[in-house]
Amino acid sequence: MTDTHAGTGGGSGVDEPLLRVDDLVKHFPISRGVVFKRSIGTVKACDGVSFELQRGETLGLVGESGCGKSTTARTILGLERATSGGVWFQGRNLVGLGSADMRAVRRDMQVIFQDPYASLNPRMTVAKIVSEPWQIHDDIVPPDRHRQRAQELLEMVGLNPNHINRYPHQFSGGQRQRIGIARALAVEPKLIIADEPVSALDVSVQAQVVNLLRDLQAELGLAYLFIAHDLSVVRHICDRVAVMYLGKIVELGDESGVYQRTGHPYTKALLSAVPVPSADQSTRPERIRLEGDVPSPADPPSGCRFRTRCWKATDLCAEQEPPLTDPNVGHLIACHHPEPPFDFSKENSSTEQATPSPSS
Repeated sequence: MTDTHAGTGGGSGVDEPLLRVDDLVKHFPISRGVVFKRSIGTVKACDGVSFELQRGETLGLVGESGCGKSTTARTILGLERATSGGVWFQGRNLVGLGSADMRAVRRDMQVIFQDPYASLNPRMTVAKIVSEPWQIHDDIVPPDRHRQRAQELLEMVGLNPNHINRYPHQFSGGQRQRIGIARALAVEPKLIIADEPVSALDVSVQAQVVNLLRDLQAELGLAYLFIAHDLSVVRHICDRVAVMYLGKIVELGDESGVYQRTGHPYTKALLSAVPVPSADQSTRPERIRLEGDVPSPADPPSGCRFRTRCWKATDLCAEQEPPLTDPNVGHLIACHHPEPPFDFSKENSSTEQATPSPSS
Protein backbone atom coordinates (compact mmCIF):
# COMPACT_ATOMS: atom_id res chain seq x y z
CA MET A 1 0.00 0.00 0.00
CA THR A 2 1.17 3.53 -0.76
CA ASP A 3 1.81 5.53 2.39
CA THR A 4 -0.95 8.05 1.78
CA HIS A 5 -0.57 9.61 5.19
CA ALA A 6 3.08 10.41 5.27
CA GLY A 7 3.87 14.06 4.88
CA THR A 8 0.27 15.22 4.75
CA GLY A 9 -0.03 16.65 8.19
CA GLY A 10 -2.81 14.40 9.43
CA GLY A 11 -1.30 13.16 12.68
CA SER A 12 1.80 11.90 14.37
CA GLY A 13 1.97 8.69 12.35
CA VAL A 14 2.70 6.81 15.61
CA ASP A 15 -0.83 5.89 16.70
CA GLU A 16 -2.99 3.49 14.75
CA PRO A 17 -5.38 5.52 12.61
CA LEU A 18 -9.07 5.33 13.43
CA LEU A 19 -9.85 4.42 9.81
CA ARG A 20 -7.51 2.98 7.18
CA VAL A 21 -8.75 2.27 3.68
CA ASP A 22 -6.33 0.02 1.82
CA ASP A 23 -6.62 -0.33 -1.98
CA LEU A 24 -10.41 -0.45 -1.79
CA VAL A 25 -12.19 -1.65 -4.94
CA LYS A 26 -15.92 -1.74 -5.65
CA HIS A 27 -17.02 -2.86 -9.11
CA PHE A 28 -20.63 -3.26 -10.22
CA PRO A 29 -21.33 -5.89 -12.90
CA ILE A 30 -23.30 -4.88 -15.98
CA SER A 31 -25.71 -7.65 -16.95
CA ARG A 32 -27.89 -8.27 -19.97
CA GLY A 33 -30.93 -10.52 -20.21
CA VAL A 34 -34.05 -11.07 -18.15
CA VAL A 35 -33.92 -14.76 -17.28
CA PHE A 36 -30.44 -15.87 -18.27
CA LYS A 37 -28.37 -12.88 -17.29
CA ARG A 38 -24.82 -12.62 -18.56
CA SER A 39 -22.16 -10.14 -17.60
CA ILE A 40 -21.18 -7.74 -20.38
CA GLY A 41 -19.00 -5.34 -18.41
CA THR A 42 -18.10 -3.75 -15.12
CA VAL A 43 -18.64 -0.28 -13.65
CA LYS A 44 -15.44 0.61 -11.79
CA ALA A 45 -16.99 2.99 -9.26
CA CYS A 46 -14.20 2.75 -6.68
CA ASP A 47 -10.93 1.45 -8.08
CA GLY A 48 -8.02 1.25 -5.66
CA VAL A 49 -8.72 3.97 -3.06
CA SER A 50 -6.34 4.28 -0.10
CA PHE A 51 -6.24 6.81 2.75
CA GLU A 52 -6.07 7.11 6.51
CA LEU A 53 -8.14 9.07 9.01
CA GLN A 54 -6.91 9.88 12.48
CA ARG A 55 -9.06 10.29 15.58
CA GLY A 56 -10.58 13.77 15.79
CA GLU A 57 -9.55 14.58 12.20
CA THR A 58 -11.64 15.65 9.20
CA LEU A 59 -10.79 14.33 5.75
CA GLY A 60 -12.61 15.88 2.81
CA LEU A 61 -13.36 13.59 -0.14
CA VAL A 62 -14.16 15.81 -3.12
CA GLY A 63 -14.80 15.51 -6.83
CA GLU A 64 -17.42 15.77 -9.54
CA SER A 65 -20.70 13.87 -9.38
CA GLY A 66 -20.17 10.25 -10.39
CA CYS A 67 -16.51 10.06 -9.41
CA GLY A 68 -17.13 7.38 -6.74
CA LYS A 69 -17.26 9.38 -3.51
CA SER A 70 -20.56 8.03 -2.21
CA THR A 71 -19.76 4.49 -3.35
CA THR A 72 -16.52 4.67 -1.37
CA ALA A 73 -18.47 5.79 1.70
CA ARG A 74 -21.13 3.10 1.33
CA THR A 75 -18.44 0.42 0.94
CA ILE A 76 -16.65 1.64 4.05
CA LEU A 77 -19.94 1.43 5.97
CA GLY A 78 -20.60 -2.08 4.69
CA LEU A 79 -23.72 -0.99 2.79
CA GLU A 80 -21.95 -2.23 -0.34
CA ARG A 81 -19.78 -5.33 -0.32
CA ALA A 82 -16.19 -4.56 -1.36
CA THR A 83 -14.86 -6.29 -4.45
CA SER A 84 -11.37 -6.30 -2.93
CA GLY A 85 -9.16 -4.33 -0.59
CA GLY A 86 -9.46 -3.61 3.11
CA VAL A 87 -11.29 -1.23 5.43
CA TRP A 88 -9.59 -1.15 8.82
CA PHE A 89 -11.59 0.55 11.59
CA GLN A 90 -10.03 0.71 15.06
CA GLY A 91 -7.58 -1.98 13.92
CA ARG A 92 -10.23 -4.40 12.64
CA ASN A 93 -10.79 -5.27 8.99
CA LEU A 94 -14.49 -4.75 8.19
CA VAL A 95 -14.42 -6.37 4.76
CA GLY A 96 -16.16 -9.73 4.94
CA LEU A 97 -17.77 -9.21 8.36
CA GLY A 98 -21.24 -10.65 8.87
CA SER A 99 -24.31 -8.52 9.56
CA ALA A 100 -24.20 -9.10 13.33
CA ASP A 101 -20.57 -8.01 13.58
CA MET A 102 -21.20 -4.98 11.36
CA ARG A 103 -24.16 -3.97 13.53
CA ALA A 104 -21.82 -3.75 16.51
CA VAL A 105 -19.24 -1.78 14.51
CA ARG A 106 -21.82 0.76 13.31
CA ARG A 107 -22.28 1.92 16.89
CA ASP A 108 -18.95 3.72 16.46
CA MET A 109 -19.46 4.58 12.77
CA GLN A 110 -22.48 6.67 11.77
CA VAL A 111 -23.61 8.51 8.63
CA ILE A 112 -25.29 11.82 7.82
CA PHE A 113 -27.14 11.57 4.52
CA GLN A 114 -27.27 14.13 1.75
CA ASP A 115 -31.03 14.63 1.51
CA PRO A 116 -32.64 15.71 4.80
CA TYR A 117 -36.07 15.30 3.19
CA ALA A 118 -35.63 11.63 2.29
CA SER A 119 -33.51 10.43 5.22
CA LEU A 120 -36.16 10.95 7.92
CA ASN A 121 -39.26 8.78 8.31
CA PRO A 122 -42.24 11.13 7.78
CA ARG A 123 -44.47 8.92 9.97
CA MET A 124 -42.23 9.18 13.02
CA THR A 125 -41.95 12.03 15.49
CA VAL A 126 -38.55 13.55 16.19
CA ALA A 127 -38.54 11.77 19.55
CA LYS A 128 -38.86 8.38 17.84
CA ILE A 129 -36.37 9.24 15.10
CA VAL A 130 -33.64 10.24 17.54
CA SER A 131 -34.31 7.42 20.01
CA GLU A 132 -34.65 4.64 17.40
CA PRO A 133 -30.91 3.70 17.54
CA TRP A 134 -31.35 2.90 21.23
CA GLN A 135 -33.75 0.11 20.32
CA ILE A 136 -30.80 -1.69 18.71
CA HIS A 137 -28.03 -0.55 21.07
CA ASP A 138 -30.05 -0.76 24.26
CA ASP A 139 -27.11 -0.37 26.63
CA ILE A 140 -26.48 3.30 25.75
CA VAL A 141 -29.53 4.99 27.25
CA PRO A 142 -32.06 3.39 29.66
CA PRO A 143 -35.64 3.35 28.30
CA ASP A 144 -36.86 5.71 31.02
CA ARG A 145 -34.35 8.35 29.84
CA HIS A 146 -35.00 8.13 26.08
CA ARG A 147 -37.12 11.26 25.92
CA GLN A 148 -34.84 13.32 28.14
CA ARG A 149 -31.71 12.30 26.23
CA ALA A 150 -33.40 12.97 22.88
CA GLN A 151 -34.22 16.49 24.08
CA GLU A 152 -30.61 16.97 25.15
CA LEU A 153 -29.42 15.94 21.67
CA LEU A 154 -31.87 18.32 19.99
CA GLU A 155 -30.58 21.15 22.14
CA MET A 156 -26.99 20.13 21.31
CA VAL A 157 -27.65 20.56 17.58
CA GLY A 158 -29.41 23.89 18.02
CA LEU A 159 -33.07 22.85 17.97
CA ASN A 160 -35.84 23.59 20.44
CA PRO A 161 -36.16 20.51 22.70
CA ASN A 162 -39.85 21.26 23.16
CA HIS A 163 -40.42 20.40 19.49
CA ILE A 164 -39.69 16.75 20.13
CA ASN A 165 -43.24 15.64 19.31
CA ARG A 166 -43.26 17.30 15.88
CA TYR A 167 -42.93 15.47 12.56
CA PRO A 168 -40.21 16.09 9.92
CA HIS A 169 -42.54 18.01 7.59
CA GLN A 170 -42.89 20.67 10.28
CA PHE A 171 -39.21 21.60 10.02
CA SER A 172 -37.14 23.43 7.41
CA GLY A 173 -34.40 21.70 5.41
CA GLY A 174 -31.63 22.93 7.69
CA GLN A 175 -33.57 21.87 10.78
CA ARG A 176 -34.16 18.42 9.30
CA GLN A 177 -30.45 18.03 8.71
CA ARG A 178 -29.86 18.94 12.35
CA ILE A 179 -32.28 16.15 13.31
CA GLY A 180 -30.20 13.78 11.18
CA ILE A 181 -27.08 14.92 13.01
CA ALA A 182 -28.77 14.37 16.37
CA ARG A 183 -29.73 10.84 15.30
CA ALA A 184 -26.11 10.13 14.29
CA LEU A 185 -24.88 11.36 17.68
CA ALA A 186 -27.35 9.19 19.59
CA VAL A 187 -25.03 6.16 19.71
CA GLU A 188 -21.96 8.23 20.65
CA PRO A 189 -19.90 7.36 17.54
CA LYS A 190 -16.21 7.95 16.98
CA LEU A 191 -16.54 8.43 13.21
CA ILE A 192 -19.24 10.18 11.21
CA ILE A 193 -19.35 9.87 7.43
CA ALA A 194 -21.07 13.00 6.12
CA ASP A 195 -22.23 12.32 2.55
CA GLU A 196 -22.66 15.80 1.06
CA PRO A 197 -24.57 16.97 4.16
CA VAL A 198 -25.02 20.59 3.02
CA SER A 199 -25.42 20.31 -0.76
CA ALA A 200 -29.24 20.33 -0.56
CA LEU A 201 -29.35 23.38 1.71
CA ASP A 202 -29.39 27.12 1.09
CA VAL A 203 -25.99 28.81 1.18
CA SER A 204 -26.70 30.66 4.45
CA VAL A 205 -27.88 27.42 6.08
CA GLN A 206 -24.82 25.56 4.79
CA ALA A 207 -22.54 27.79 6.84
CA GLN A 208 -24.61 27.19 9.97
CA VAL A 209 -24.50 23.40 9.58
CA VAL A 210 -20.75 23.41 8.85
CA ASN A 211 -20.12 25.52 11.96
CA LEU A 212 -22.29 23.13 13.98
CA LEU A 213 -20.26 20.14 12.79
CA ARG A 214 -17.02 21.90 13.73
CA ASP A 215 -18.35 22.73 17.20
CA LEU A 216 -19.51 19.16 17.77
CA GLN A 217 -16.13 17.84 16.69
CA ALA A 218 -14.33 20.10 19.16
CA GLU A 219 -16.72 19.10 21.95
CA LEU A 220 -16.98 15.35 21.31
CA GLY A 221 -13.68 14.53 19.58
CA LEU A 222 -15.39 13.19 16.46
CA ALA A 223 -13.64 12.19 13.25
CA TYR A 224 -15.35 13.11 9.97
CA LEU A 225 -15.12 11.75 6.46
CA PHE A 226 -16.70 14.77 4.77
CA ILE A 227 -17.86 14.10 1.21
CA ALA A 228 -18.56 17.11 -1.00
CA HIS A 229 -18.17 18.55 -4.48
CA ASP A 230 -17.86 22.16 -3.28
CA LEU A 231 -14.21 22.90 -2.49
CA SER A 232 -15.07 26.19 -0.78
CA VAL A 233 -17.17 24.31 1.79
CA VAL A 234 -14.54 21.62 2.30
CA ARG A 235 -11.86 24.18 3.10
CA HIS A 236 -13.73 25.50 6.14
CA ILE A 237 -14.03 22.16 7.90
CA CYS A 238 -11.34 19.74 6.66
CA ASP A 239 -7.83 19.11 7.95
CA ARG A 240 -6.90 17.12 4.85
CA VAL A 241 -8.37 16.82 1.37
CA ALA A 242 -8.52 13.88 -1.05
CA VAL A 243 -9.54 14.71 -4.62
CA MET A 244 -11.20 11.89 -6.57
CA TYR A 245 -11.61 11.47 -10.31
CA LEU A 246 -13.30 8.48 -11.95
CA GLY A 247 -12.85 6.11 -9.01
CA LYS A 248 -9.30 7.09 -8.04
CA ILE A 249 -7.68 9.59 -5.70
CA VAL A 250 -5.55 11.98 -7.77
CA GLU A 251 -4.38 14.39 -5.05
CA LEU A 252 -4.15 13.96 -1.28
CA GLY A 253 -2.71 16.28 1.31
CA ASP A 254 -3.39 18.64 4.15
CA GLU A 255 -5.74 21.55 3.53
CA SER A 256 -2.99 24.15 3.17
CA GLY A 257 -0.99 21.92 0.83
CA VAL A 258 -3.82 21.14 -1.59
CA TYR A 259 -5.10 24.72 -1.69
CA GLN A 260 -1.78 26.56 -1.59
CA ARG A 261 0.44 24.15 -3.54
CA THR A 262 -2.04 22.73 -6.02
CA GLY A 263 -0.28 20.31 -8.36
CA HIS A 264 -2.79 18.10 -10.20
CA PRO A 265 -4.38 19.69 -13.29
CA TYR A 266 -7.82 18.39 -12.27
CA THR A 267 -7.59 19.96 -8.80
CA LYS A 268 -6.38 23.18 -10.38
CA ALA A 269 -9.40 23.24 -12.68
CA LEU A 270 -11.79 22.59 -9.77
CA LEU A 271 -10.25 25.33 -7.66
CA SER A 272 -10.37 27.82 -10.52
CA ALA A 273 -14.15 27.43 -10.54
CA VAL A 274 -14.55 28.39 -6.86
CA PRO A 275 -16.18 31.87 -6.60
CA VAL A 276 -13.85 34.54 -5.25
CA PRO A 277 -15.43 37.25 -3.04
CA SER A 278 -13.51 40.14 -4.53
CA ALA A 279 -14.63 43.59 -5.64
CA ASP A 280 -12.17 43.44 -8.51
CA GLN A 281 -12.87 40.22 -10.41
CA SER A 282 -9.89 40.91 -12.68
CA THR A 283 -7.62 39.81 -9.84
CA ARG A 284 -9.14 36.34 -9.58
CA PRO A 285 -7.37 33.35 -11.18
CA GLU A 286 -8.20 32.60 -14.79
CA ARG A 287 -11.02 30.04 -15.04
CA ILE A 288 -9.89 26.72 -16.46
CA ARG A 289 -12.71 25.22 -18.50
CA LEU A 290 -12.44 21.48 -19.01
CA GLU A 291 -13.66 20.30 -22.38
CA GLY A 292 -15.36 17.01 -23.03
CA ASP A 293 -17.39 14.79 -20.73
CA VAL A 294 -16.26 12.61 -17.86
CA PRO A 295 -15.49 9.17 -19.35
CA SER A 296 -17.71 6.25 -18.40
CA PRO A 297 -16.53 4.30 -15.33
CA ALA A 298 -17.49 1.19 -17.29
CA ASP A 299 -14.79 1.99 -19.85
CA PRO A 300 -12.19 4.29 -18.27
CA PRO A 301 -9.24 5.54 -20.36
CA SER A 302 -5.96 3.67 -20.24
CA GLY A 303 -3.16 5.09 -18.17
CA CYS A 304 -4.18 8.33 -16.48
CA ARG A 305 -7.96 8.55 -16.34
CA PHE A 306 -7.92 12.34 -16.56
CA ARG A 307 -5.82 12.45 -19.75
CA THR A 308 -8.82 12.78 -22.12
CA ARG A 309 -9.62 16.17 -20.57
CA CYS A 310 -6.12 17.29 -19.63
CA TRP A 311 -4.20 19.97 -21.51
CA LYS A 312 -0.83 18.43 -20.49
CA ALA A 313 -1.48 14.85 -21.62
CA THR A 314 1.28 13.03 -23.53
CA ASP A 315 1.77 9.51 -24.86
CA LEU A 316 3.17 8.52 -21.45
CA CYS A 317 -0.15 9.43 -19.84
CA ALA A 318 -1.97 6.98 -22.15
CA GLU A 319 0.51 4.18 -21.53
CA GLN A 320 1.14 4.29 -17.78
CA GLU A 321 -1.09 4.99 -14.81
CA PRO A 322 0.63 7.63 -12.64
CA PRO A 323 1.32 6.54 -9.05
CA LEU A 324 0.19 8.63 -6.08
CA THR A 325 3.54 10.12 -5.02
CA ASP A 326 5.02 13.37 -3.72
CA PRO A 327 6.65 15.38 -6.56
CA ASN A 328 8.41 17.67 -4.06
CA VAL A 329 5.34 19.74 -3.20
CA GLY A 330 4.73 18.29 0.26
CA HIS A 331 1.70 16.12 -0.56
CA LEU A 332 0.65 13.31 -2.88
CA ILE A 333 -0.26 13.76 -6.55
CA ALA A 334 -1.03 11.16 -9.23
CA CYS A 335 0.26 12.91 -12.35
CA HIS A 336 3.14 12.38 -14.79
CA HIS A 337 3.32 16.13 -15.48
CA PRO A 338 2.19 17.94 -12.32
CA GLU A 339 1.38 21.62 -12.53
CA PRO A 340 3.77 24.14 -10.91
CA PRO A 341 2.51 24.73 -7.36
CA PHE A 342 -0.09 27.50 -7.36
CA ASP A 343 -1.73 29.22 -4.39
CA PHE A 344 -5.47 29.53 -4.96
CA SER A 345 -5.95 30.96 -1.49
CA LYS A 346 -4.85 34.45 -2.58
CA GLU A 347 -7.50 36.61 -4.14
CA ASN A 348 -4.97 38.74 -5.96
CA SER A 349 -3.27 35.76 -7.63
CA SER A 350 -3.16 35.39 -11.38
CA THR A 351 -2.32 32.48 -13.61
CA GLU A 352 -1.59 31.89 -17.24
CA GLN A 353 -4.66 31.30 -19.34
CA ALA A 354 -5.16 27.62 -19.98
CA THR A 355 -7.33 26.34 -22.76
CA PRO A 356 -7.59 22.60 -22.17
CA SER A 357 -8.55 20.41 -25.07
CA PRO A 358 -9.20 16.68 -25.17
CA SER A 359 -6.28 14.57 -26.24
CA SER A 360 -6.46 11.20 -27.91
